[in-house]
Amino acid sequence: MTRSVTRRTWLAAAGFTLAASCARKKVSGYPGYALVATAGENSLTAVDLLTFQVSKIVDVGASPSAVVSSGRGARNYVLTPANGTVHLFNGQIQRVASRKLADSLSQILPMPDGKRILTVATGGKNRLLEVDAGSLAVLREHDVSAVPVSLDLSATGYAAISTGKAGGVELFNLASGQRTRIQMPGEIGAVRFRSDGKMLLVANYHDRSLTALAVPTLQTIAELPLAMMPENLCFSADNGGQLFITGAEMDGVAIVFPYQILEVEQTVLAGRTPGVMACSSTPAYLFVASRDVSNISVLSVETRKTIGVVEVGQKPGFVAVTPDSHFALVLNERSGDMAVIHIPSILGHKLTPSMALSTRVGPLFTMVSLGNRPVSASIIPRAA
Repeated sequence: MTRSVTRRTWLAAAGFTLAASCARKKVSGYPGYALVATAGENSLTAVDLLTFQVSKIVDVGASPSAVVSSGRGARNYVLTPANGTVHLFNGQIQRVASRKLADSLSQILPMPDGKRILTVATGGKNRLLEVDAGSLAVLREHDVSAVPVSLDLSATGYAAISTGKAGGVELFNLASGQRTRIQMPGEIGAVRFRSDGKMLLVANYHDRSLTALAVPTLQTIAELPLAMMPENLCFSADNGGQLFITGAEMDGVAIVFPYQILEVEQTVLAGRTPGVMACSSTPAYLFVASRDVSNISVLSVETRKTIGVVEVGQKPGFVAVTPDSHFALVLNERSGDMAVIHIPSILGHKLTPSMALSTRVGPLFTMVSLGNRPVSASIIPRAA
């Protein structure tokens, strides 16, 4: 099923007024697609990033929560957790397989080898599932002690799971099947591996801190107190040389250097109620969504200064950057659209201390209507 953008096209035109100079310079889009899980529409929506138009909508039969890709977009997976199903799409955005793996599922990640994906069965017995990337057949199961809230993979063959309110951190050696588990003193959130796989970082809600654990022993290396609840963790684009943290209780971003002496190096202000984040590489910018207002703050990773505030849509809940660092894509869950920020046009928007926050506006390139509740996206190149 295909359709053109029909909603909020007037806003697209209005948003592009600010970037009219970009149009005169014939700004090219990215040669690929944004595959969007549109939860309220029970669909996968494909946006052509050359034209910034919806090119295809596929009904997946239930509300999707995530879309992930592997093999440069040759295989794309959509998770519909309520019916326990994973859907496989090829590079032409054609569905080639769907398989029900459990009564319900949460979390999904592709393995670095491209041969398997990981997902978590919930409801009743909790299990980590290793699934064949092509057939979607379950190859192996690992017991999990409680309902998981976060899953991460290392490049060294480990999977880590956080069990949230149960406070457990579980580490799985996917080659041997060995499991290591520790108990934290209270509720925890996200788990993230350092890029070399030798350290696991845990968002500790109970102590409002970041806990660093050694891999594979899970021995505590450091406990870093934070000024905010560590709800969102985002690594910089330079192979994870910096970790940015946002969350409730402070309108700021905490910055940690995970490869140096473990400490919170700095906390910088970043708009109101900062939430999810994404990084571009060149230039090195951090895009921070505000949970309670309709804008994105743009921070220079080098200077730690806010260099722009871009009005997007209502309740921005997901941010992704194209591989060429030319566009930041913001999914707005409440207004049902995707804001497109042209990153090179942010250059020159240098802010002075005397400028009011309301004047700190960066270039909104366009808006794309998606439908009810877009929640996750994966950016893939065009198929050859």
